Amino acid sequence: MSNTENSALIALSELKNLEAARVAEVESEKRAKEDAERRAREEAERKARELAERKAREEAERIAKETAEREAREREERLRLQEADLRARAEQEARLKEEQMKLDAQVKMAEKKARPVLLYGVLGVLVLGLGGGGYWIYDYTQKQEEAQRIAAIEQKKKDDADAEARAALLKELTSLREEQNKIKSQKDEIENQLKNVQDETERQKLLAEKAALDAQLAANEDKQKKNKGKSSGSKPSGDGEPKSEKPKGGISVSKNVDDPLDGL
Repeated sequence: MSNTENSALIALSELKNLEAARVAEVESEKRAKEDAERRAREEAERKARELAERKAREEAERIAKETAEREAREREERLRLQEADLRARAEQEARLKEEQMKLDAQVKMAEKKARPVLLYGVLGVLVLGLGGGGYWIYDYTQKQEEAQRIAAIEQKKKDDADAEARAALLKELTSLREEQNKIKSQKDEIENQLKNVQDETERQKLLAEKAALDAQLAANEDKQKKNKGKSSGSKPSGDGEPKSEKPKGGISVSKNVDDPLDGL
């Protein structure tokens, strides 16, 4: 009788050990699966974060490039206007000298004949006329240059304001996407817990948390749609190439109509 009881106890102990080993193996597999899922979520979050950072970096580089190109165009336009002004002045001075030489020659010839008073009067009128014409050209050129400078300043203010608005919108969209990825990860974790939960109270608690995350996710998506709507609403019409408007006087003012958030 004693041997039978000992054998039964030994068998029972072995069964317990086997059950404990099986439970440990199941727990180990479960932990390994959870670790793999967690690593996959972390990898997805990392890739999403890197993508958002890359887009933000590319947008900043594009804005900097556009700013540099616009400033280069403005410098070239200022130099062109200055060169045109210098050429106009030089041509005017050359014409004045030429007319003066002609008048001097005529005066000398007139002096040889009789030095008539009328010739001196004509000389004075021509000098005054040429001087007035030179002043008018100079004044007109100065006014055109000032108008160009003011237009360039106003355009730069507008471009800077647009760039700041685009940067702020891009930053908010990036933040919303990071928040969206975080909410999705939390939701996936709750769904995995729901698969294994046994207690009904715990199950209801998890369902409530999942519903709250769904609401947050919907609100996040709504905000992203609104921000994308702002971006689409700010897009100018046309083919996206810089356009030029010509105010009075024939001076061109370049406008860049590229959409900074195109494709977001």
